[in-house]
Amino acid sequence: MTVYRNDEKRFKRDFDYLVKAARENNALSDRYAYIAKRILTSKKIKLSKEEKFLICRSCNRLLIPGVNCRVRLKQGFLTYKCLNCGSVRKVKYDKRIRRKSNRIGK
Repeated sequence: MTVYRNDEKRFKRDFDYLVKAARENNALSDRYAYIAKRILTSKKIKLSKEEKFLICRSCNRLLIPGVNCRVRLKQGFLTYKCLNCGSVRKVKYDKRIRRKSNRIGK
């Protein structure tokens, strides 16, 4: 089955809506995250880098920093730790960008 461009936009919009609804309603957030992931995987739609970290890979729960996810900067990596299952995901970031932003703020 071929996914057309307008279908992909519609599925991305649906994903964004489910993520927004899950953040507002904690009771249904796990179910909404599961539905959103199923939509994207069934239609083989790729997410952006930021959107990939919204759903935990191991427990399929929506990760909301400060609520059920811990985000830390450590030794050149941005780490996301799921507080439900304990899985950790790391993203490498460029330290030079961080130093530049610190100099601009002073």
